[in-house]
Amino acid sequence: MVQLPETTDGKSKAFKSGYKTIAEISKERIRRAAEKIKEENPEYQGDLGFKVFKLDSTNIKPWEVDFDMTERTLEDFISNIKTDRREEDVLYEVLLKYGLDLTLPITEHTIAGKKVFDIGMGALIICLSDAISLKVVEGIAKLKDELNPEIMRVVFKDSGFKDDVVKTNAVQILKQAGIVDVRSL
Repeated sequence: MVQLPETTDGKSKAFKSGYKTIAEISKERIRRAAEKIKEENPEYQGDLGFKVFKLDSTNIKPWEVDFDMTERTLEDFISNIKTDRREEDVLYEVLLKYGLDLTLPITEHTIAGKKVFDIGMGALIICLSDAISLKVVEGIAKLKDELNPEIMRVVFKDSGFKDDVVKTNAVQILKQAGIVDVRSL
């Protein structure tokens, strides 16, 4: 469902009930429909939830060439992810850029203490953590063996690697595991 954030009429029953936008009414209708399905089908174990997405600007900072850059400005570009964004924000942007359906199953794994997202049962693996070590990379390679997807793509945050040696070795370790599409953002 797509709904513009259109406001409700200030004199309407919906507005007086606390629904400031049509989108809020729509979300409540979906919640009530899910409750009714649960009541009428207590044996049903499927997913009756929903996700809400709001259109926003990119999560990636644009690179702006400025020959008068100060050291502070350069430090701001060490991480190219905007500071007010969550990993999930970046995750969904990557899904959109890959042209993947936002309803694909997403599973979170913890590998060597780092959060790793598994999208579509191994079709895409995304790790946006900081200080990524070789243990994380090796864990992702093991995920390929466990999930056995036809093709696995892996995306890291470019500034997320512990150091350049880990970044270089990560590509080789994943390549040995049969993962050739490795990218960083």
